[in-house]
Amino acid sequence: MASFRKIRGSWEYRIRYKDKQSGKWKETSKSGFATKKEAQLAASEANLDFEYYGFQEDGKETMYSYMEKWFELYKRPYLKQTTIDLQERNINNNILPRWGNYKLREITRSEYTEWLLELSKKYATGSVRRIHSIMSAAINDAVHEFRILRETPLSRVKIPKNNTEAKIKFYSVNEMNALIEASKLKVKHAKYQQSNMYYAMIHLLGHTGLRIGECLSLTWSDIDLENGKLTVNKTVSYPDKSNRPVVSSTKTTSSERIIELDKATVNVLKTYSINQKELYLRYPSILKPADKLLFHTADGLHYRANVVRDQFRVFCKRANVPVLSPHALRHSHAVHLLEAGANIKYVSSRLGHKSIKVTADTYLHITKKIERNALDLYEKHINL
Repeated sequence: MASFRKIRGSWEYRIRYKDKQSGKWKETSKSGFATKKEAQLAASEANLDFEYYGFQEDGKETMYSYMEKWFELYKRPYLKQTTIDLQERNINNNILPRWGNYKLREITRSEYTEWLLELSKKYATGSVRRIHSIMSAAINDAVHEFRILRETPLSRVKIPKNNTEAKIKFYSVNEMNALIEASKLKVKHAKYQQSNMYYAMIHLLGHTGLRIGECLSLTWSDIDLENGKLTVNKTVSYPDKSNRPVVSSTKTTSSERIIELDKATVNVLKTYSINQKELYLRYPSILKPADKLLFHTADGLHYRANVVRDQFRVFCKRANVPVLSPHALRHSHAVHLLEAGANIKYVSSRLGHKSIKVTADTYLHITKKIERNALDLYEKHINL
């Protein structure tokens, strides 16, 4: 319902509306109209916006309120669960702590640029770019979809480059071999001491460069042991506040791939296949998953990545190698391939990167080192 009054020669409308999120009644007003008719037309348009969008006009909505509604309408229905988890973490850990109490119209270009500079001191350039992408998309939709801002202050904002970016963390060949050997040892207090599941898992990660979600989603039908090939076409994740796994397609279409397995990995998987069948016979309490998962809990469920990470730390300490995350095995595999002379296009395809540029940028310092070594060899060769 709208009311109108004339103040100091111009007309003002005042609207009382019900906020769709809180269910509480709120009031807003706007003045400066030359005639009562103009104020009535503007009030009618504002009322329609409230009914359709449930947002306050002119950017008075706080980022806390806006981001929640925006994400539910424009992100969650269209993203894979793994992407949803990543974006929600960035929103909750970075965007809302800084901007949550700001009204949309209070966000300025200069203050936002300063924030990006602060982020660049904490995160790699790629991480800052991902955070900015979420924030920029939200503000753009506030302009073009929700029409609660006239323009975005974030257009053409430059991402500061982190000149002190940390290099990727990986294991040397000797360290990785020691780690794989350490995973053969039995897990302390483990109920199923005869299982060599972790050994097979760590070996597979180190020799294929699989992402942890891709590895934990594998079924035996994805593996062709006779021809030494492994098909990657899905990944698994556990959404926040949920104990149920979500199996979805891979991170990108380029992530869908067929990986050739080396002979050692084929032998490890063959041995593990026999070991798994023996465990089913020895321990009737172990439930066989209907989809014949490669790695699964005693309840027949997908393993959680955080459980694997915890056990991985144990193996790192046993092997006396740096305590990193299982993702370091993916980096290690890529580095070992490059050091062995593999073509970067082959490495990119094997890792499932969306482009060779991603691979080249990720392992830039490795490729530079290889190039320097190649040049040294060339100089020695022509100076014989």
